[in-house]
Amino acid sequence: MKPIYVAIGFLIAISGLFFVKNETLGTPIPIPKVIPDNKVIYVPKPAPEEILPVITEVIPEIIEQIFPLPSAVMYAVPFVAQAPFGNWADAEQNYGCEEASLLMGVYWARGDVLTPEIALREIKAMSKFEKDKYDALHDTPFKDTFDVPKSYSRHEDAYLQYDIEAEDIKRALADGSVVVIPIDGTSVNNIYYTPPGPFRHQIIVIGYDDSTQEFITHDPGTMHGGNYRYGYKTIEDSLMDYPTGFNEPVNEVRSGMIVIKR
Repeated sequence: MKPIYVAIGFLIAISGLFFVKNETLGTPIPIPKVIPDNKVIYVPKPAPEEILPVITEVIPEIIEQIFPLPSAVMYAVPFVAQAPFGNWADAEQNYGCEEASLLMGVYWARGDVLTPEIALREIKAMSKFEKDKYDALHDTPFKDTFDVPKSYSRHEDAYLQYDIEAEDIKRALADGSVVVIPIDGTSVNNIYYTPPGPFRHQIIVIGYDDSTQEFITHDPGTMHGGNYRYGYKTIEDSLMDYPTGFNEPVNEVRSGMIVIKR
């Protein structure tokens, strides 16, 4: 018998335990069982706290078998660098990775045209919005970055998720979304970065390819960042949120993503 059918049968069997009256949950219920010497013993019913860990472990495996992810996904997202015309000396552009990544995602979600001229205007306006609201335009953590598409761009169809892995990014992409992630840019070995690369950085993931085990990204930190590929493990190991401010120390490494739906 295929493992998937065994797992589904197991779930159906144990799910019946949750459809009894509340007062019986977790209490031993006499279940007669005949043994060779014809004596009757009683087997206690498993308590919910004993069953839930099993369900938590089994359900993702079942979902993966019933709904396997496609082997490759890629969306036609417009690319712009955070310094659209190469003016990296301008602080608003040099530190504009968050704004540029969100801009690409929101314009794709809306189906709007994004040109370098529009991008420059928007990046500077978004930087001003963040300066007025958070008193910072250099580095903004994920929770503040997430507020930009909501408050500035008025794009409501997005959500924030913490403590993610590569598989979470792939599943969001397969669900028809693009993903903005914060990374430690010094760890991804992008050949176009000025060494050692940006420690606090954000990029947008627009696809993945299982045949090469790579994410397809638009990395605004370089003029050559369109459709730039990073390995699954490279991205997973680089995931890192960072605090608001100007090169503030990162005291807690935590992964996360902003999922932008179309």
